[in-house]
Amino acid sequence: MKNLDKFIIGLMLITGIWLLMSNNNNDNTKVSPHELQQKLIQRTRFYTTEDVAKAIISKDPSLQLIDIRTADEYNKFTLKGAINIPLKDLLKKENLDYFDQDVYNTVIFSNGSSNSDVAWMILTRLGYKNIYIMDGGLNAWVDNILRPKYNPIVWDRKQEDLYEFRKGASFYFGGGSTVSSGNEQASKPKKKLIKRKKKEVTGGCG
Repeated sequence: MKNLDKFIIGLMLITGIWLLMSNNNNDNTKVSPHELQQKLIQRTRFYTTEDVAKAIISKDPSLQLIDIRTADEYNKFTLKGAINIPLKDLLKKENLDYFDQDVYNTVIFSNGSSNSDVAWMILTRLGYKNIYIMDGGLNAWVDNILRPKYNPIVWDRKQEDLYEFRKGASFYFGGGSTVSSGNEQASKPKKKLIKRKKKEVTGGCG
């Protein structure tokens, strides 16, 4: 019953936001409801926990992690380097600046995926690019990366390789060192880029 209540509340929240944004005809709305529907169906909005782990391990400079949970949750634990922008504060101008960056692949995460889906829909509907969701959120991160298990009924090469990567990632992250107090490294978000207008080309031939 508890899970059903959460699902209903989440569905009502998503529906409310959808209706609000569908009636918003300002110039910032660049993605139509039909385009948004296609993006939802294609599921291209997801980064797997393994994708995130690979990006962190390789120190991918294009990765930007956004934790949309509450400040209290963030301060207890988060992914290192993550910026805290609670879902309720998502539309504040100073927060939207973080998403208006062409050089980053911005990966949003929460405990699960539902709140991240809401944030993704809002940002995508507003026309922001390169916005993704960590599929399953921190719950999946703990299960897949920090505490991987492998109990196949039938041996499968793909699943075996996936498990081997997860074991290596778990070792790399110390079985939990990537999940850290928000008061440490994660509480100091990187500086926002200052977008400058492109200079007009002058001179030329002839």
